Amino acid sequence: MARPPLALLLVVILAIAGCVQEPPIEPNPDRMEFEEGKFAPMFTLESSEGELWSLEEQRGKTVILAFVYTRCYETCPVISAALNFVQSELDENESAEVVFVSVTIDPYHDSPAVLQNWTTDRGYDWPHLTGTDSAVNPVLDAYDVDPIQFDDQSDEGYGFSHPQPTYIIDAQGYLRVVWTSPDWPADLFLTDLRAVMA
Repeated sequence: MARPPLALLLVVILAIAGCVQEPPIEPNPDRMEFEEGKFAPMFTLESSEGELWSLEEQRGKTVILAFVYTRCYETCPVISAALNFVQSELDENESAEVVFVSVTIDPYHDSPAVLQNWTTDRGYDWPHLTGTDSAVNPVLDAYDVDPIQFDDQSDEGYGFSHPQPTYIIDAQGYLRVVWTSPDWPADLFLTDLRAVMA
């Protein structure tokens, strides 16, 4: 019996491979990759330790930048817990190459002392930044946080409705990935982080 032509065998093999191939991963609407060449807007704010913290001084390290505030009881704890998980998953070498930092959305209330107490109570060990409203608000604008203040029943009498992007900035200072939902999947975020570091 004659053998089938080699070209026909190749077609059959490729067809079978196509049948068993896993479907492509669907894009996540809460995740965006940046075009190469977009620098993260630089800023300097005051840390919960009362010292100045500058994004520009973090060059050479991958930076994870989040936006939370101490009186936020719904979405901010979710983001902070996810950051804490990601940080705990890094090995010693990775930890030395990554900087975690958060900027308050509420500079009116979140003084360095308030942020320090909040950080200590939760066991977080990354910098939490604040400053005057004239220093913090331009940073919020630059990173598309855009909080909308509203009246509420708290002691302060106000709260915020706001987007809560979490950015990954590479060691050269370029924006690489942003997750826009507060409940971003920590495992996928960790995959993004490691890809940016690589």
